[in-house]
Amino acid sequence: MIVHGGTRVIDVLRVVLVRNWAVVLLVLVIEFGAWGIHEMWPHLKTSVFSAGAVGVLATVVGVFVAFRFNEAYGRWWEARILWGGMVNVSRTFARQVTTLITVDRVPNLGSPQAARAAQRDLVYRHLAYINALRLSLRRQTVLPEVEVFLDPQEAIRVRSANNVPTQLVQLQGEHLTSLFGTKTSQHVLLRHLDESLTQIVDLQGGMERIKNTAFPDRVIAITKLLVWTVAILVAVAFIEPEQGILWLEFVAVLFIVLSFMLVKQRGEELNDPFENKPNDTPMTALCRTIEIDLRQQLRETDVPAPLEPVNGVLM
Repeated sequence: MIVHGGTRVIDVLRVVLVRNWAVVLLVLVIEFGAWGIHEMWPHLKTSVFSAGAVGVLATVVGVFVAFRFNEAYGRWWEARILWGGMVNVSRTFARQVTTLITVDRVPNLGSPQAARAAQRDLVYRHLAYINALRLSLRRQTVLPEVEVFLDPQEAIRVRSANNVPTQLVQLQGEHLTSLFGTKTSQHVLLRHLDESLTQIVDLQGGMERIKNTAFPDRVIAITKLLVWTVAILVAVAFIEPEQGILWLEFVAVLFIVLSFMLVKQRGEELNDPFENKPNDTPMTALCRTIEIDLRQQLRETDVPAPLEPVNGVLM
């Protein structure tokens, strides 16, 4: 995620020119081609297209592109809301673990040391879960970063899983069930913890829905076709054979065409917020925030520092 103040004008210009060099080249070819035609056949006295008609078309396409951008932003914002919910439910789960799983409430633990060990296992398994979720959404290798939080036997078990985050939630449920006895009071505690696991799974499902549901391919193709059509027609419509090329109009054409392209491209970037790109949801930073909070809830003092933006980008 690009943080406040992380975008410099020079960076914007560099990205615009590097990513849209083909657009700039096309406009140059059209404009200088028109100038060459005018020099070769000066008797041509009429515009190629009506600027008014092209303006109407550009307005219609602009509305369509804006709709496409809003839909993409909606997916990006929903992803951020879901990860915000994951931060909150993680804190809640750690609070429940550290305050409810005690010797006086869960006699099966036997000793305060066993209670602290159970608390640590549950919290660290959750840290493995959120990092596994982050990596799986980005289609990155999961196990090396996850296994540091797990017992060796649990690490072996999740290696063969198709969905590592889901398998880790399953382990949490099994561990919690094994801790509690048959008394009603203990079942009440288990129900509260199980509700937190259910919320976690619901949030995971929302993230996977965004990741696995592609934006309609035809909408993307139509958007590209319309934007390129307007880019060509706007460049041609500004040709005035009687005057040749006016440099102010030339700059205006480039600005109009690049404006359409930039809006389309930003929509494409926001469409999938889990691709490990600058505009994505900062899942790595959020996982670090969760790790700091949860380990401090365990009364640990040797915790990592929060992640800082690098070149204006927080991943």
